[in-house]
Amino acid sequence: MNALPPTRQQVRVVKVGGSLFDWNQLPIALGRWLDAQSPACNILIAGGGGLADVIRQADATHALGEQTAHELCVDLLGVMARLLEALLAGRALRVTYSNLQERQTANRLPGCCVLDVRDFLDIESTAPLRSLPHSWDVTSDSIAAWVACALPANQLVLLKSREPPGEPSPDALAAAGYVDRGFPTAVAPFAGTVRMVNLRGFSQS
Repeated sequence: MNALPPTRQQVRVVKVGGSLFDWNQLPIALGRWLDAQSPACNILIAGGGGLADVIRQADATHALGEQTAHELCVDLLGVMARLLEALLAGRALRVTYSNLQERQTANRLPGCCVLDVRDFLDIESTAPLRSLPHSWDVTSDSIAAWVACALPANQLVLLKSREPPGEPSPDALAAAGYVDRGFPTAVAPFAGTVRMVNLRGFSQS
């Protein structure tokens, strides 16, 4: 799958890790990081954070099943998208994947937006990619990679709370637990640039 032609607006998919949402400097640090990037449409995807852990515990306790747990987690990512939009205080427009497709076709993508992925389950089967597994192997890391492939984007950035460990290959990162187990498969078709950023470290630089 090819990245967007250089004559079209550059697109950067940015996953904002759930581990960052309990940090009171997140809005400031994220704003500074965005200001330091090259011009592009920044599509922010919020991680599940502690809310996803609630669903994970409920699945372990009540045997919800991976399909139900996956759908619940996608729903809560909509809540996290609203939270991220609120934290950015008017800097980013909240959109759905359908909105993004329409805006991209018209070459009218916003400078910065927060993607509400609640229509993800409905749309992924129509994208030029096979659907991701609906299991605990797939979290917002893989969803961000899938979105970057499907749009397609020029860059994929995962903002985390720590530096990536050792070998930066997707397989090694998944084995170390830095990204989810589905990430290597989800990101494999992506032709753009992939970066891992310790946002907490960036704020101190």
